[in-house]
Amino acid sequence: MAEESKAPSKTFAAKFTSRSGTCAIPLTHDKLWEIHHWWHEMARGYHEPDPFRWALGTFIQAARGVTFMLQKEKAAFKDFTWYDEWVAKAKDDPLLRWIKESRTDVVHRAALEPDSWLEMACVGRVRDPEDEDDHPVRFRANPFQCTHEHIWAGPNTDHTYEFTRFWTIEGVEKQELLGVGATIFEQYDKLVVEAHGRIGYGMGNNDGAAGGIPSCMKEIMKHRVVRTVLRDGVEGVEKKSPGPHE
Repeated sequence: MAEESKAPSKTFAAKFTSRSGTCAIPLTHDKLWEIHHWWHEMARGYHEPDPFRWALGTFIQAARGVTFMLQKEKAAFKDFTWYDEWVAKAKDDPLLRWIKESRTDVVHRAALEPDSWLEMACVGRVRDPEDEDDHPVRFRANPFQCTHEHIWAGPNTDHTYEFTRFWTIEGVEKQELLGVGATIFEQYDKLVVEAHGRIGYGMGNNDGAAGGIPSCMKEIMKHRVVRTVLRDGVEGVEKKSPGPHE
C-alpha cells in the first residue's frame, strides 16, 4: 500500500487563492491567519485576566509556527536562501527575538505582574440621596481581578464604572501587548507576502492589502477600555470591547 501523501488537500490549499492561482504554501498562510485569530481573542478577553493570558500564550505559539511551517513547505521554492537572510535580520528585531525566546506552554502570571495595571474610575454623578456633591474617583487596582469582581466589591450605587487596563510582559520593554501583537503580525505578514511573491503568487490581508497592520488591529483603546453600570442592583455593560471586526 502506497504511503499517504502528507501534502494538504486541494480543498485546504484552495482556501488561500487569488487570481494568480492556488496557494503553494497553505500551511504557512493558515498559520498567519491563526495569529490574526488569537490577537482578536486577546482583545476579546482583555478584561478577563486568565482568558487574556491563555490567548496570549496561544498567540505566541501561532507566531512561532509561521517560520516552522514555512521551512516545512520550502520545497515550493527554487531557491530558499532568501529565508536565511530574513532569519539573520530577525535576530536584530527585539519583538521577533522575544517571540523566539518566549515559553510557549504557558504565560505565567508573574511575568505579567511587574508593569501591568488596571485603572478604575467612577464616571458621572454618584446617585447618593444623602450627599449632593459629585464624587469623581480614579485609582489603580489589581489587574488580575476581573471587572465583575471589582464591581460587586464596590459601593452599591447606581452609576457607571470605567475600567482601563494595560497588559505588558517581561521582555517587551513595558510595551502594551495588543500593540506588540499587531506589530508582530505585521512582521510575519511581510514575511509571508515575500514568500508568496517568490513563488509568483499574490496575497492580501483582511483589508485587501498586504504587508502591514490590518485596520482591525489599529484601534487599541477600544479594547483596553470598558464601561459597566450597576443600576437597581443589576450589572450591565454600557461600553464593551468589540469582537472581531465589529
